Amino acid sequence: LLCDGMGSGVEANRDSTLTVRLLERFLQAGMEAEPSLRILNSALSLRGEAEGGFTTIDLLEIDLFTGESTLYKFGAAPTYVRKKGSVSRHAGTALPAGLTTGETVRPDVTRLHLEPGDCVVLVSDGVSSGTEDAWLREALASFEGESPKELALQLIDLSAEKNEAADDRTAMVVRLAQRQPRQV
Repeated sequence: LLCDGMGSGVEANRDSTLTVRLLERFLQAGMEAEPSLRILNSALSLRGEAEGGFTTIDLLEIDLFTGESTLYKFGAAPTYVRKKGSVSRHAGTALPAGLTTGETVRPDVTRLHLEPGDCVVLVSDGVSSGTEDAWLREALASFEGESPKELALQLIDLSAEKNEAADDRTAMVVRLAQRQPRQV
């Protein structure tokens, strides 16, 4: 789960933190992802009328037994998936959560099948808005390390070199690995 409040600094942090906490509560209570996101969007829209502010949301669900995965996006920067050295980009058209409300407002939904060795990279728009992202695709394709943390830090450092805007930068990397049986 990656949320990015619009703007930067304390207010953006407050908005994204609130969004993460509410969505976590819905999901931990057993609600399905898409209805949770739609309710959250409506709540943020009502809050936005009074206080302003809205948030992008990237939610990745992975079934670790089958690899079946779903990516939900509300106004978020593109998500990048590396499978066997090939990198694909998944962007959406939904507006950030809290900007619009109504029965027809839904997050973008992308179904994926992930396997051991695959990497999924979620980033905020401070890292990549998706318009000039060849550097990110190349960095992901050529990364030979094993550490998701190392890749995330590398992407943040590279984005600071590429983008001079003073926006918050967040990168989250999920790398699937085959579980090794325990030795008895």
